[in-house]
Amino acid sequence: MVTAKPLISIVMPVFNGESFLAEAIESVLAQSYQNFELIVVDDGSTDLSAHIVQSFRAQSTKIQLLKQVNQGVTAARNRGILAGTGSYVAFLDQDDVWMPTALHYHLEANDEDPNLGYTLSHLECFLAENCQLPAWFGIQSVGVPQVGYMPGTLMAKRVVFDELGLFEQQYTVSSDADWFARAHDSKVKIGIVSQVTLRRRIHHQNQSANSALIQGELFRLLCESIKRKRKLNE
Repeated sequence: MVTAKPLISIVMPVFNGESFLAEAIESVLAQSYQNFELIVVDDGSTDLSAHIVQSFRAQSTKIQLLKQVNQGVTAARNRGILAGTGSYVAFLDQDDVWMPTALHYHLEANDEDPNLGYTLSHLECFLAENCQLPAWFGIQSVGVPQVGYMPGTLMAKRVVFDELGLFEQQYTVSSDADWFARAHDSKVKIGIVSQVTLRRRIHHQNQSANSALIQGELFRLLCESIKRKRKLNE
């Protein structure tokens, strides 16, 4: 059972996300745990994304909108982290949705083990309406719960970001994998939430479609991880 009422900073990077953005925001506002702030970072959108966020801001004081010239999703997430004031930081992408009990289950895991630095929950993938399964999608399975190593399933104590640093902006799409590697190498304690808290929407504009770029970035961050481990053993 969640006993404390800490503030959670939820960071949502947005770039031309008008197709699914409203549903993502609605899933945040529908959380059973309500002590949060939602920081939406508009990364230079040219569509109606900012207008959609403003319409929700008229309904809820929990929402902040930050705008910047387009710098990429990593820079947007970092700006949101720096703007947040909560003792925990969580993330949701513009095209995904949370289950109503997402925050509750993350906090419950932290209540059960106060030594956790961050938690990862399970996710379930689903196909966007009128979308066939993309050719790049083969690692995960649609409709099958699995542990998600991605921002949407992550909730971290802010002090962990203070210690490890923000997401590394040299990685265009794999900065989360680099952060997880740094956390692992630093022996930050992880907790796995057994419940599904995230529904990940699969469509043809997912960043995961750029497999060549991802493979190159994963190779680089693996090399950096090896270097860190060698230094620790010196």
